[in-house]
Amino acid sequence: MFAFLVNALAVALGGILGLLLKKVIKKEICDSILKGIGIVVFIFGLAGVLRYMFVIDKDTLAISTQNDLLLIVTIVLGTLIGEIIKIDSHLEKFGIYIESKIGKSSFATGFISSTLVFCVGALAIIGSVNSGLGDPSVTYLKSMLDLVSSIVLASTLGFGVIFAAIPIIIYQGGITFLSYILGDFISAKFISGFSMVGYTLVACIGLNFIIKERIKVANMIPSLVLVIIYYLIF
Repeated sequence: MFAFLVNALAVALGGILGLLLKKVIKKEICDSILKGIGIVVFIFGLAGVLRYMFVIDKDTLAISTQNDLLLIVTIVLGTLIGEIIKIDSHLEKFGIYIESKIGKSSFATGFISSTLVFCVGALAIIGSVNSGLGDPSVTYLKSMLDLVSSIVLASTLGFGVIFAAIPIIIYQGGITFLSYILGDFISAKFISGFSMVGYTLVACIGLNFIIKERIKVANMIPSLVLVIIYYLIF
């Protein structure tokens, strides 16, 4: 049931190892690696979107789409909400404050980017639900993947990656305890819609590593909340 703590520890440990690795790698090499990571993260996000958007009929092999309108509406309205309340600006100010206290740079970028990478997707949801039902194997698998990812991310994005362990505890821990109390309360349709929108944000993070014009991914986070509201209502 407490597999989410293993996941959080794996991210924190990977982040520490990544920081140690960063000290022995030149900045030019780190910049090149960061672009490589951006390409991989973008492909990872795009593949996730396509996985949950496109459906292949087993009999006719015809390809159809699902949740495409949900994706458009939640991303547009979610981004609008995020721009109005200026989530990105507030997080950047918070990051600067943390940086001034701990003496480390790029906290906000590492924290936001890694949090979305680790918390968005079917593995985070399904693993947490299964853990609450007594099967932690999926979360343990995710922990191993996140360990490797956090090493790579921290070696390029810095100190903020370690703190992504905190949202993992809150997010995955919350789902785990709810599933322990309520049983399997999350439908496959919700996982599909939430993952599709979430992977869109992940793809945008990948683009931020590559292109000069930064996408304010933090301002898109309300899109995920809108997906939850949609499935609660309908």
